[in-house]
Amino acid sequence: MIKKKIKKRELILFSVWLIIISVIFADSAIRNAYLKFSRLDEEITLNEEKLLRLNVILKQSGEVNSEYEKAIAGYKRITDSDNLLQEMENIAKKENVNILNIKPAAAKQEGLYNTYSVKIEAQDEIAMVARFLNALSEELKSVSVERLQINAQTRAELPKVSLLINAVVFRE
Repeated sequence: MIKKKIKKRELILFSVWLIIISVIFADSAIRNAYLKFSRLDEEITLNEEKLLRLNVILKQSGEVNSEYEKAIAGYKRITDSDNLLQEMENIAKKENVNILNIKPAAAKQEGLYNTYSVKIEAQDEIAMVARFLNALSEELKSVSVERLQINAQTRAELPKVSLLINAVVFRE
């Protein structure tokens, strides 16, 4: 009977130790899982913040691209000096400006674009030439007047206007 009691006590003690060791291992496993999940949660939060920032950047990129497309819309139809001269001549006809001579003066290659200089000689009223220059700058968006010279011989005669215009043409 004493042997049975000792065995029973040993069995109870062994069971208690087994339960304590099991609880310690379970606690350790739960803590490890909790730490892993909390790290994953932090990582998910950081990635969500990155995703939000990337979405904002993507939206801004889309806006920049649309602004870029609007900005270069006037540049797209011109691909070389011949197209540029034709466009200038068409605008002059539309504005009823009497062009005497139009010819390219110089061309310069710079990165993604070419810069052309064009000499234009016209004989018309100053107001007509001013409207022509305004139409050029609005329709082509890539022109600037480098030099303007007005010569008038007599009051009865229309003045001769000499222009040196620089134009930017993007290469494709």
